Amino acid sequence: MVISRSILVLPLHSYIDDDLSIKISGCNPYVKIRIESKMLDQKENVFKAQCDVQADSEGKLSLSQTEVDRLFWSAEKENTRHGDYFYKSDASELEMDLVFEVDDQVQETVQVRRYFYTEDIKREEVKEQGVVGTLFESDAGDNQPAVLLLGGSDGEIQEHAAALLASKGYTVFALAYFGQEGVPKDLEKIPLEYFYDAVQWLKTRANKDKVSIIGYSRGAEIALLVASTYDDEFDAVVAGAPGAYVTSGLKNTMYAPIPSWTLDGEELPYLKFKYRPAQMFSMVGGMITRNPVSFLSIWENSLKSPEEIDPSRIQVEKIKAPVMLIAGGQDQVWPAERFATQIEERVNVPIRCLNYEEAGHFLAFPYALPGMPANVNMHVGAGMIMDFGGTKSANAAAAKASWKELLNFLRENAR
Repeated sequence: MVISRSILVLPLHSYIDDDLSIKISGCNPYVKIRIESKMLDQKENVFKAQCDVQADSEGKLSLSQTEVDRLFWSAEKENTRHGDYFYKSDASELEMDLVFEVDDQVQETVQVRRYFYTEDIKREEVKEQGVVGTLFESDAGDNQPAVLLLGGSDGEIQEHAAALLASKGYTVFALAYFGQEGVPKDLEKIPLEYFYDAVQWLKTRANKDKVSIIGYSRGAEIALLVASTYDDEFDAVVAGAPGAYVTSGLKNTMYAPIPSWTLDGEELPYLKFKYRPAQMFSMVGGMITRNPVSFLSIWENSLKSPEEIDPSRIQVEKIKAPVMLIAGGQDQVWPAERFATQIEERVNVPIRCLNYEEAGHFLAFPYALPGMPANVNMHVGAGMIMDFGGTKSANAAAAKASWKELLNFLRENAR
Protein backbone atom coordinates (compact mmCIF):
# COMPACT_ATOMS: atom_id res chain seq x y z
CA MET A 1 0.00 0.00 0.00
CA VAL A 2 1.40 3.36 -1.04
CA ILE A 3 -1.09 5.56 0.77
CA SER A 4 -1.44 5.55 4.52
CA ARG A 5 -4.69 6.37 6.28
CA SER A 6 -3.60 10.03 6.32
CA ILE A 7 -6.25 11.27 3.93
CA LEU A 8 -7.84 14.36 5.38
CA VAL A 9 -11.04 15.71 3.83
CA LEU A 10 -12.60 18.62 5.71
CA PRO A 11 -15.32 19.28 6.49
CA LEU A 12 -17.04 15.92 6.01
CA HIS A 13 -20.45 17.50 6.64
CA SER A 14 -21.03 20.99 5.25
CA TYR A 15 -23.28 23.27 3.24
CA ILE A 16 -23.20 22.68 -0.51
CA ASP A 17 -21.51 26.05 -1.10
CA ASP A 18 -18.77 25.60 1.52
CA ASP A 19 -15.20 25.07 0.34
CA LEU A 20 -13.64 21.65 0.99
CA SER A 21 -10.02 20.84 1.78
CA ILE A 22 -8.28 17.63 0.68
CA LYS A 23 -4.81 16.78 2.02
CA ILE A 24 -2.87 13.52 1.74
CA SER A 25 0.31 12.40 3.49
CA GLY A 26 2.22 9.15 4.02
CA CYS A 27 2.58 8.33 0.32
CA ASN A 28 5.59 7.13 -1.57
CA PRO A 29 7.48 10.11 -3.02
CA TYR A 30 6.04 11.40 -6.30
CA VAL A 31 3.33 8.75 -6.42
CA LYS A 32 0.48 9.52 -8.82
CA ILE A 33 -2.99 9.41 -7.32
CA ARG A 34 -6.36 9.45 -9.03
CA ILE A 35 -9.27 10.89 -7.06
CA GLU A 36 -12.74 10.05 -8.35
CA SER A 37 -15.92 11.66 -7.12
CA LYS A 38 -19.25 9.86 -7.38
CA MET A 39 -22.75 11.13 -6.62
CA LEU A 40 -26.39 10.43 -7.49
CA ASP A 41 -28.87 13.00 -8.70
CA GLN A 42 -32.53 13.06 -7.68
CA LYS A 43 -33.39 10.46 -10.33
CA GLU A 44 -30.57 8.21 -9.05
CA ASN A 45 -28.45 8.76 -12.15
CA VAL A 46 -24.75 8.25 -11.41
CA PHE A 47 -22.44 11.21 -12.01
CA LYS A 48 -18.65 10.94 -11.82
CA ALA A 49 -15.58 13.15 -12.12
CA GLN A 50 -11.89 12.56 -11.59
CA CYS A 51 -8.70 14.41 -10.86
CA ASP A 52 -5.11 13.15 -11.24
CA VAL A 53 -2.56 14.52 -8.78
CA GLN A 54 0.98 13.72 -7.69
CA ALA A 55 2.62 13.69 -4.27
CA ASP A 56 5.79 15.69 -3.60
CA SER A 57 9.20 14.40 -2.57
CA GLU A 58 7.93 13.86 0.97
CA GLY A 59 4.88 11.91 -0.14
CA LYS A 60 2.49 14.78 0.62
CA LEU A 61 0.03 16.82 -1.37
CA SER A 62 -2.66 19.37 -0.81
CA LEU A 63 -5.21 19.94 -3.53
CA SER A 64 -5.83 23.50 -4.65
CA GLN A 65 -9.37 24.84 -4.30
CA THR A 66 -9.62 24.76 -8.10
CA GLU A 67 -8.80 21.04 -8.12
CA VAL A 68 -11.30 20.31 -5.35
CA ASP A 69 -14.06 22.29 -7.03
CA ARG A 70 -13.46 20.42 -10.28
CA LEU A 71 -14.31 17.13 -8.58
CA PHE A 72 -17.88 18.42 -8.22
CA TRP A 73 -18.72 20.73 -11.14
CA SER A 74 -17.13 18.51 -13.82
CA ALA A 75 -19.09 15.38 -12.89
CA GLU A 76 -20.77 13.76 -15.90
CA LYS A 77 -23.55 11.22 -16.11
CA GLU A 78 -22.25 7.73 -16.79
CA ASN A 79 -22.60 6.18 -20.22
CA THR A 80 -23.83 9.23 -22.10
CA ARG A 81 -22.27 10.68 -25.24
CA HIS A 82 -23.02 14.32 -24.49
CA GLY A 83 -23.49 14.24 -20.74
CA ASP A 84 -26.84 15.03 -19.20
CA TYR A 85 -28.61 17.25 -16.72
CA PHE A 86 -28.00 16.73 -12.99
CA TYR A 87 -31.53 16.68 -11.61
CA LYS A 88 -31.91 18.26 -8.21
CA SER A 89 -34.85 20.22 -6.87
CA ASP A 90 -35.61 18.69 -3.47
CA ALA A 91 -33.72 19.84 -0.39
CA SER A 92 -32.36 16.49 0.72
CA GLU A 93 -28.60 16.39 1.30
CA LEU A 94 -26.18 15.10 -1.32
CA GLU A 95 -23.84 12.24 -0.47
CA MET A 96 -20.62 12.25 -2.46
CA ASP A 97 -18.00 9.51 -2.43
CA LEU A 98 -14.35 10.42 -2.96
CA VAL A 99 -12.39 7.38 -4.10
CA PHE A 100 -8.58 7.48 -3.89
CA GLU A 101 -6.73 5.13 -6.31
CA VAL A 102 -3.16 4.26 -7.15
CA ASP A 103 -2.41 2.05 -10.17
CA ASP A 104 -6.14 1.35 -10.53
CA GLN A 105 -6.28 -0.01 -6.98
CA VAL A 106 -8.67 1.62 -4.53
CA GLN A 107 -6.79 2.77 -1.44
CA GLU A 108 -9.58 4.50 0.45
CA THR A 109 -13.08 5.91 0.03
CA VAL A 110 -14.25 8.99 1.93
CA GLN A 111 -17.88 10.07 1.97
CA VAL A 112 -18.82 13.71 2.32
CA ARG A 113 -22.35 14.91 3.01
CA ARG A 114 -23.42 18.25 1.58
CA TYR A 115 -26.63 19.82 2.80
CA PHE A 116 -28.81 22.78 1.82
CA TYR A 117 -30.25 23.47 5.26
CA THR A 118 -30.00 22.21 8.81
CA GLU A 119 -32.47 21.62 11.62
CA ASP A 120 -32.58 25.32 12.55
CA ILE A 121 -34.51 25.93 9.29
CA LYS A 122 -38.15 24.84 9.09
CA ARG A 123 -39.64 23.43 5.89
CA GLU A 124 -43.38 23.85 5.36
CA GLU A 125 -45.54 22.80 2.43
CA VAL A 126 -48.04 25.53 1.66
CA LYS A 127 -51.48 25.04 0.10
CA GLU A 128 -53.62 27.81 1.49
CA GLN A 129 -55.34 31.01 0.40
CA GLY A 130 -55.04 29.84 -3.18
CA VAL A 131 -51.22 29.62 -3.31
CA VAL A 132 -49.00 26.52 -3.53
CA GLY A 133 -45.33 26.14 -2.72
CA THR A 134 -42.76 25.39 -0.05
CA LEU A 135 -41.65 27.79 2.67
CA PHE A 136 -38.25 27.71 4.37
CA GLU A 137 -37.71 29.91 7.41
CA SER A 138 -35.62 30.06 10.54
CA ASP A 139 -36.97 28.70 13.81
CA ALA A 140 -36.05 32.02 15.33
CA GLY A 141 -37.91 34.11 12.75
CA ASP A 142 -36.23 37.34 13.88
CA ASN A 143 -37.85 39.59 11.28
CA GLN A 144 -35.82 38.18 8.41
CA PRO A 145 -36.14 39.59 4.86
CA ALA A 146 -38.61 37.64 2.72
CA VAL A 147 -37.96 36.29 -0.79
CA LEU A 148 -40.38 34.86 -3.36
CA LEU A 149 -38.57 32.33 -5.56
CA LEU A 150 -39.80 31.36 -9.04
CA GLY A 151 -38.42 28.47 -11.07
CA GLY A 152 -38.44 28.09 -14.84
CA SER A 153 -39.97 26.03 -17.62
CA ASP A 154 -39.44 22.70 -15.85
CA GLY A 155 -42.25 23.65 -13.47
CA GLU A 156 -40.29 22.33 -10.49
CA ILE A 157 -40.28 23.93 -7.05
CA GLN A 158 -36.59 24.68 -6.44
CA GLU A 159 -36.58 23.60 -2.81
CA HIS A 160 -32.84 22.95 -2.57
CA ALA A 161 -32.07 26.52 -3.61
CA ALA A 162 -34.78 27.99 -1.38
CA ALA A 163 -33.41 26.04 1.58
CA LEU A 164 -29.85 27.21 0.94
CA LEU A 165 -30.93 30.84 0.70
CA ALA A 166 -32.98 30.47 3.90
CA SER A 167 -29.82 29.25 5.64
CA LYS A 168 -28.26 32.64 4.84
CA GLY A 169 -30.89 34.49 6.88
CA TYR A 170 -33.99 34.80 4.67
CA THR A 171 -37.57 33.60 4.75
CA VAL A 172 -37.96 32.01 1.32
CA PHE A 173 -41.18 30.94 -0.36
CA ALA A 174 -40.56 28.75 -3.44
CA LEU A 175 -43.78 29.14 -5.41
CA ALA A 176 -45.35 26.59 -7.74
CA TYR A 177 -47.25 28.08 -10.66
CA PHE A 178 -47.66 25.16 -13.05
CA GLY A 179 -46.72 21.49 -13.35
CA GLN A 180 -47.38 20.64 -9.68
CA GLU A 181 -50.32 19.37 -7.69
CA GLY A 182 -52.71 22.19 -6.92
CA VAL A 183 -51.72 24.39 -9.87
CA PRO A 184 -52.33 24.07 -13.65
CA LYS A 185 -50.56 21.24 -15.46
CA ASP A 186 -49.31 23.50 -18.26
CA LEU A 187 -47.99 27.03 -18.44
CA GLU A 188 -51.15 28.46 -19.97
CA LYS A 189 -53.23 31.48 -18.95
CA ILE A 190 -51.72 31.76 -15.47
CA PRO A 191 -53.22 34.87 -13.80
CA LEU A 192 -50.78 37.51 -12.61
CA GLU A 193 -53.14 37.85 -9.66
CA TYR A 194 -51.90 34.44 -8.49
CA PHE A 195 -48.40 35.88 -7.98
CA TYR A 196 -49.86 38.96 -6.30
CA ASP A 197 -51.73 36.68 -3.89
CA ALA A 198 -48.50 34.80 -3.17
CA VAL A 199 -46.74 38.07 -2.40
CA GLN A 200 -49.52 39.08 -0.01
CA TRP A 201 -49.41 35.71 1.70
CA LEU A 202 -45.63 35.95 2.15
CA LYS A 203 -45.80 39.53 3.41
CA THR A 204 -48.32 38.49 6.06
CA ARG A 205 -46.34 35.41 7.04
CA ALA A 206 -43.04 37.27 7.31
CA ASN A 207 -44.60 40.44 8.75
CA LYS A 208 -43.15 42.58 5.96
CA ASP A 209 -44.37 45.54 3.92
CA LYS A 210 -42.38 44.39 0.89
CA VAL A 211 -40.57 41.27 -0.31
CA SER A 212 -37.81 40.50 -2.80
CA ILE A 213 -38.50 38.41 -5.90
CA ILE A 214 -36.07 36.07 -7.67
CA GLY A 215 -36.92 34.34 -10.94
CA TYR A 216 -34.99 32.30 -13.44
CA SER A 217 -35.58 31.89 -17.19
CA ARG A 218 -39.38 31.74 -17.55
CA GLY A 219 -39.41 32.53 -13.84
CA ALA A 220 -37.35 35.65 -14.59
CA GLU A 221 -39.90 36.62 -17.23
CA ILE A 222 -42.76 36.47 -14.75
CA ALA A 223 -40.68 38.07 -11.98
CA LEU A 224 -40.01 41.12 -14.19
CA LEU A 225 -43.62 41.16 -15.36
CA VAL A 226 -45.03 40.98 -11.83
CA ALA A 227 -42.57 43.59 -10.53
CA SER A 228 -43.56 45.98 -13.34
CA THR A 229 -47.28 45.35 -12.79
CA TYR A 230 -47.37 45.48 -8.96
CA ASP A 231 -44.57 47.99 -8.63
CA ASP A 232 -44.95 48.89 -4.92
CA GLU A 233 -44.61 45.35 -3.57
CA PHE A 234 -40.89 44.71 -3.86
CA ASP A 235 -37.63 45.88 -2.36
CA ALA A 236 -35.38 43.90 -4.78
CA VAL A 237 -35.80 42.09 -8.11
CA VAL A 238 -33.41 39.42 -9.40
CA ALA A 239 -33.74 37.92 -12.89
CA GLY A 240 -31.43 35.08 -13.93
CA ALA A 241 -31.13 34.24 -17.65
CA PRO A 242 -33.77 36.95 -18.18
CA GLY A 243 -36.22 37.46 -21.00
CA ALA A 244 -37.33 40.92 -22.13
CA TYR A 245 -40.61 39.78 -23.69
CA VAL A 246 -43.71 37.84 -22.72
CA THR A 247 -43.33 34.53 -24.54
CA SER A 248 -45.78 31.79 -25.45
CA GLY A 249 -47.06 29.14 -23.09
CA LEU A 250 -45.95 25.56 -22.67
CA LYS A 251 -47.73 22.25 -23.30
CA ASN A 252 -45.94 19.34 -21.65
CA THR A 253 -43.00 21.73 -21.06
CA MET A 254 -42.70 22.46 -24.82
CA TYR A 255 -43.43 25.84 -26.42
CA ALA A 256 -46.94 26.07 -27.87
CA PRO A 257 -48.93 28.93 -29.52
CA ILE A 258 -50.92 29.66 -26.37
CA PRO A 259 -50.85 32.62 -23.95
CA SER A 260 -48.78 32.19 -20.81
CA TRP A 261 -50.33 34.88 -18.63
CA THR A 262 -53.52 36.81 -18.02
CA LEU A 263 -54.33 40.02 -16.15
CA ASP A 264 -57.84 41.00 -15.09
CA GLY A 265 -59.09 38.04 -17.11
CA GLU A 266 -57.43 39.25 -20.32
CA GLU A 267 -54.73 37.30 -22.14
CA LEU A 268 -51.41 39.14 -22.30
CA PRO A 269 -49.95 39.47 -25.81
CA TYR A 270 -46.95 37.24 -26.38
CA LEU A 271 -44.08 37.06 -28.83
CA LYS A 272 -44.81 34.60 -31.63
CA PHE A 273 -42.01 32.48 -32.99
CA LYS A 274 -41.03 32.67 -36.63
CA TYR A 275 -39.34 29.58 -38.02
CA ARG A 276 -37.30 29.29 -41.18
CA PRO A 277 -37.23 25.90 -42.96
CA ALA A 278 -33.47 25.67 -42.40
CA GLN A 279 -34.01 25.96 -38.66
CA MET A 280 -36.52 23.14 -38.62
CA PHE A 281 -34.22 20.93 -40.72
CA SER A 282 -31.36 21.68 -38.34
CA MET A 283 -33.42 20.66 -35.32
CA VAL A 284 -34.69 17.49 -36.97
CA GLY A 285 -31.14 16.70 -38.08
CA GLY A 286 -29.93 17.07 -34.51
CA MET A 287 -32.59 14.63 -33.34
CA ILE A 288 -31.62 12.09 -36.01
CA THR A 289 -27.89 12.32 -35.28
CA ARG A 290 -28.53 12.76 -31.52
CA ASN A 291 -26.41 15.90 -31.38
CA PRO A 292 -27.29 18.81 -29.07
CA VAL A 293 -29.76 21.30 -30.58
CA SER A 294 -29.73 25.07 -29.96
CA PHE A 295 -32.91 27.19 -30.01
CA LEU A 296 -31.03 30.46 -30.43
CA SER A 297 -31.56 30.86 -34.18
CA ILE A 298 -35.33 30.76 -33.70
CA TRP A 299 -35.09 33.81 -31.47
CA GLU A 300 -32.87 35.68 -33.90
CA ASN A 301 -35.53 35.30 -36.58
CA SER A 302 -38.43 36.10 -34.23
CA LEU A 303 -36.87 39.35 -32.94
CA LYS A 304 -36.25 40.97 -36.33
CA SER A 305 -39.25 43.34 -36.22
CA PRO A 306 -39.04 45.44 -33.00
CA GLU A 307 -42.25 47.38 -33.69
CA GLU A 308 -44.21 44.20 -34.38
CA ILE A 309 -43.16 42.52 -31.13
CA ASP A 310 -43.27 45.63 -28.92
CA PRO A 311 -46.74 44.82 -27.50
CA SER A 312 -45.20 41.75 -25.87
CA ARG A 313 -42.28 43.66 -24.34
CA ILE A 314 -42.16 43.64 -20.53
CA GLN A 315 -42.44 47.26 -19.37
CA VAL A 316 -39.49 47.09 -17.01
CA GLU A 317 -39.36 50.90 -16.83
CA LYS A 318 -42.26 50.63 -14.37
CA ILE A 319 -40.21 48.64 -11.83
CA LYS A 320 -39.45 50.68 -8.71
CA ALA A 321 -37.09 48.32 -6.85
CA PRO A 322 -33.36 47.81 -7.50
CA VAL A 323 -32.74 45.13 -10.14
CA MET A 324 -30.05 42.49 -10.61
CA LEU A 325 -29.69 40.67 -13.94
CA ILE A 326 -27.51 37.59 -14.50
CA ALA A 327 -26.88 36.50 -18.09
CA GLY A 328 -24.59 34.26 -20.10
CA GLY A 329 -23.11 35.27 -23.44
CA GLN A 330 -23.36 31.70 -24.76
CA ASP A 331 -26.97 31.06 -23.71
CA GLN A 332 -28.49 28.79 -26.37
CA VAL A 333 -32.08 28.87 -25.06
CA TRP A 334 -32.65 32.55 -25.77
CA PRO A 335 -30.38 35.61 -26.12
CA ALA A 336 -30.28 36.41 -22.41
CA GLU A 337 -27.31 38.77 -22.69
CA ARG A 338 -29.09 40.79 -25.41
CA PHE A 339 -32.26 40.85 -23.32
CA ALA A 340 -30.31 41.96 -20.23
CA THR A 341 -28.79 44.86 -22.17
CA GLN A 342 -32.23 45.88 -23.40
CA ILE A 343 -33.65 45.75 -19.87
CA GLU A 344 -30.68 47.68 -18.48
CA GLU A 345 -31.26 50.47 -20.99
CA ARG A 346 -34.91 50.88 -20.01
CA VAL A 347 -35.09 50.60 -16.21
CA ASN A 348 -35.19 53.75 -14.10
CA VAL A 349 -33.83 52.22 -10.90
CA PRO A 350 -30.38 51.14 -9.70
CA ILE A 351 -29.40 48.04 -11.66
CA ARG A 352 -26.57 45.55 -11.42
CA CYS A 353 -26.02 43.54 -14.58
CA LEU A 354 -23.73 40.50 -14.40
CA ASN A 355 -22.70 39.21 -17.82
CA TYR A 356 -20.60 36.06 -18.06
CA GLU A 357 -19.44 35.90 -21.67
CA GLU A 358 -18.53 32.20 -21.80
CA ALA A 359 -21.45 30.91 -19.72
CA GLY A 360 -24.74 29.51 -20.96
CA HIS A 361 -28.29 29.27 -19.65
CA PHE A 362 -27.59 27.34 -16.43
CA LEU A 363 -25.20 29.76 -14.79
CA ALA A 364 -26.74 30.97 -11.51
CA PHE A 365 -29.05 30.43 -8.54
CA PRO A 366 -31.40 28.58 -8.32
CA TYR A 367 -30.41 26.29 -11.24
CA ALA A 368 -26.65 26.41 -10.73
CA LEU A 369 -25.10 26.31 -7.27
CA PRO A 370 -21.48 26.09 -6.11
CA GLY A 371 -20.48 22.54 -5.22
CA MET A 372 -22.84 20.84 -7.68
CA PRO A 373 -22.31 19.40 -11.19
CA ALA A 374 -22.57 22.09 -13.85
CA ASN A 375 -25.11 21.55 -16.62
CA VAL A 376 -24.82 22.16 -20.36
CA ASN A 377 -27.00 19.61 -22.17
CA MET A 378 -30.30 17.94 -21.35
CA HIS A 379 -31.92 14.86 -22.91
CA VAL A 380 -35.47 16.17 -23.26
CA GLY A 381 -37.11 13.13 -24.84
CA ALA A 382 -38.12 12.07 -28.37
CA GLY A 383 -34.43 11.67 -29.17
CA MET A 384 -33.70 15.37 -28.68
CA ILE A 385 -30.71 16.65 -26.74
CA MET A 386 -31.03 20.34 -25.96
CA ASP A 387 -27.93 22.51 -25.82
CA PHE A 388 -28.33 25.12 -23.06
CA GLY A 389 -24.99 26.72 -23.81
CA GLY A 390 -21.64 27.47 -22.26
CA THR A 391 -19.23 24.88 -20.90
CA LYS A 392 -19.24 23.09 -17.59
CA SER A 393 -16.18 25.09 -16.56
CA ALA A 394 -17.63 28.49 -17.52
CA ASN A 395 -21.05 27.72 -16.05
CA ALA A 396 -19.50 26.57 -12.78
CA ALA A 397 -17.31 29.67 -12.52
CA ALA A 398 -20.34 31.89 -13.15
CA ALA A 399 -22.39 30.01 -10.56
CA LYS A 400 -19.75 30.51 -7.88
CA ALA A 401 -19.15 34.19 -8.68
CA SER A 402 -22.82 35.13 -9.15
CA TRP A 403 -23.86 33.43 -5.90
CA LYS A 404 -21.62 35.80 -3.95
CA GLU A 405 -22.92 38.77 -5.94
CA LEU A 406 -26.53 37.74 -5.33
CA LEU A 407 -26.02 37.48 -1.58
CA ASN A 408 -24.36 40.91 -1.53
CA PHE A 409 -27.22 42.40 -3.56
CA LEU A 410 -29.83 40.99 -1.17
CA ARG A 411 -27.89 42.17 1.87
CA GLU A 412 -27.89 45.69 0.44
CA ASN A 413 -31.55 45.83 -0.64
CA ALA A 414 -33.75 43.20 1.03
CA ARG A 415 -35.32 44.50 4.20
